[in-house]
Amino acid sequence: MNAENIVKLIEEMVDLKVQQSRADATAHLKSNPDIARLLAEKKETDQRRLDHIRTELVRLLNG
Repeated sequence: MNAENIVKLIEEMVDLKVQQSRADATAHLKSNPDIARLLAEKKETDQRRLDHIRTELVRLLNG
């Protein structure tokens, strides 16, 4: 994997973190149980992706 791919992974991590922050803010505004469930599922999926990206970056940077 080259530097460009590493940068793309970092960008994706930042994007997911921003989305999580928005989802947290939106969850406080929405009282609809269906919306709350969807937001919780998205947050869980995003967290799994972040964990995967972290693992991949550590593996790449450790060589």
